[in-house]
Amino acid sequence: MKILQVTTNYPTVSNPILGIFMKEQVESVERFGVENTIFFSNGSETHVGRKGGGAMVHIRSVFRLMKHLCCNRYDLIHCHSALSGMILLLSGGAFFNRCVISFQNDPEKKGDRAFFRILYPFFNKVIVKKRTKYDSWKKMIYLPNGCNMEVFRPMDKEACKRSIGLDPAKRYVLFVDSNTSRKRTQKRRDRFDGTMKLLREKYGHDDIETLVMIGIARKDVTAYMNACDLHILSSDQEGSPNSVKECLCCGVPVVATDVGNVHDLLDDVPGCGVADSFTSEELAELADKTLRNVPAASKLSGSIVRKELDMDSVAEKLYRIYNEIIG
Repeated sequence: MKILQVTTNYPTVSNPILGIFMKEQVESVERFGVENTIFFSNGSETHVGRKGGGAMVHIRSVFRLMKHLCCNRYDLIHCHSALSGMILLLSGGAFFNRCVISFQNDPEKKGDRAFFRILYPFFNKVIVKKRTKYDSWKKMIYLPNGCNMEVFRPMDKEACKRSIGLDPAKRYVLFVDSNTSRKRTQKRRDRFDGTMKLLREKYGHDDIETLVMIGIARKDVTAYMNACDLHILSSDQEGSPNSVKECLCCGVPVVATDVGNVHDLLDDVPGCGVADSFTSEELAELADKTLRNVPAASKLSGSIVRKELDMDSVAEKLYRIYNEIIG
């Protein structure tokens, strides 16, 4: 089975963590005999700082992909974002190939809804990372990214603190932003900082510190997560946040705003909670309960297996989707 994987987010030499979750998901189906070819439109790094530079990269990618498809044949094309789907559509490739798209953003959001409705008719299946009002549509499939439990696993907390130079007497709360190329305001660092201030001043957690994880080498990510007692996701918008799944795999509880599919991820998971409002006050109230009674790591990591969000389970489901489309 030959699959062309079209993406705008993939690791590079200069940024090896860019889209690493996508690379791992793509490679996970190779154990079923899938032969992957990567078509990468790298607008996030090329010409960064030059006005319109990224857009020009994607425009040129339309013609690159058109030429590539004239010279190569695939059983299926998998686009991994709305933007990569548009590149395929404009290249003409969506008209002559079996195609599936993974819509990373929220198709119900105003900014993403138009892309979703434009792309939907041209793809055999549409994979979404959160449940939406479109779930009953014939082509829709709910399938979040899987988590690599060989990489993300519970480790000794004190040893992890020492390995990255943290104070063993402090408890750390994690803030994550995986993108270093631009400031992503939807991650809401201000809301996170407001939550930390309340935890110290209102709830008396004088021993907590913020641990920011942005642009950390992949080999160190697990140590950063295991060094923490809590991950607070304070975003305004997400799809299926990988940091939530990865922290659960590491045995670290999570408190989050109601974004993406966090309700599905944290439902019935001990020590975790989802705020009904997007306020620091409610996040702090939930975080206080968790910090006073941190659940066992095994209960958290076990929830990923129970919900079939480990990499192997998701790979098997993705392979079945490929087979269904190819027929």
